Amino acid sequence: MQFTIGISGDLLTDKGNPCFGNQPLASLYKEKQIFIEWMEPNIKILSEKETSKYDAILLNSPKLTRDSINPKNNRLKIVSRFGVGYDSVDLDILKKNKIILTNTPNAVRRPVAVAALTMILSLSSKLLIKDNLLRNGRWNERTNHMGTGLMNKTLGLIGFGGIGQEFVKISKHLFKKVICFDPYVSKEEMEKFQVYKMGFDEIPKLSDFLVILCDLNEKTRGMIDSNFLNKMKISSYLINLSRGPVVNENDLIISLKKNKIAGAGLDVMTNEPIEENNELINFENTILTPHSLCWTDECFDSIATEAITSILNYFENKNISNRVI
Repeated sequence: MQFTIGISGDLLTDKGNPCFGNQPLASLYKEKQIFIEWMEPNIKILSEKETSKYDAILLNSPKLTRDSINPKNNRLKIVSRFGVGYDSVDLDILKKNKIILTNTPNAVRRPVAVAALTMILSLSSKLLIKDNLLRNGRWNERTNHMGTGLMNKTLGLIGFGGIGQEFVKISKHLFKKVICFDPYVSKEEMEKFQVYKMGFDEIPKLSDFLVILCDLNEKTRGMIDSNFLNKMKISSYLINLSRGPVVNENDLIISLKKNKIAGAGLDVMTNEPIEENNELINFENTILTPHSLCWTDECFDSIATEAITSILNYFENKNISNRVI
């Protein structure tokens, strides 16, 4: 019996090639019963058309909502998210229809950790500002844009899961101290990484660089608001590589306008793509990237391999290690 897999069309390049290369697909091509089809690249929300057609979906950007599935006409058995986050997927509708959801937590740990460090180094050295000086014939203004050293600074984290732990491994020796807020990780576990556990009210006051690496859920949505931002040092930087809605964007804009913090590095926005008139674009002390800073050939090869392995394990009735539900 044929097993049909639909792959998000937004994972194709302009030339129609998989952006993660062909190697991760090799294991699927070996199976004669598996048929692969690329979905339309402009799909924003999955519909019954897709969920009634495919046994498995390798899902990147499109959302899966309550209306995506008609229980009377559903063929879908497993959704494999291309990445670690799954806030774009309605978990309740999957549970009701006994559909498996997986993600790729292992593949993204090092790439996102490196991306977070890239943001810190770019902000602290004022990389983009200095690049702009040179390109605009303003070489002699360089003394007006002194960078910020790290060796006497405190690195703060919100979230100490796999990515947070990987980030600490590659960056802790650059800083004097590393502190973290995560209510689900014990003080003893953090101390194994030479990290000090802090409360939510303490961490903005003590951090020089504050990196957000937590999940988006109802508890974290909008938790970085004016109350939190007002507690941060005026010399501190906010970096977000989790999900845009964790930060109240309007409150952040006000903080930047009033120079209450030194700057921000955001790889994620409240609305993606970001609005053309979003005021964040106008600040010289922000670095904004289109939710892709961690994207490298190695990263995407690993994500695709991990995501496809979950689908293949389901097909072969093997244990699925990265199962969310």
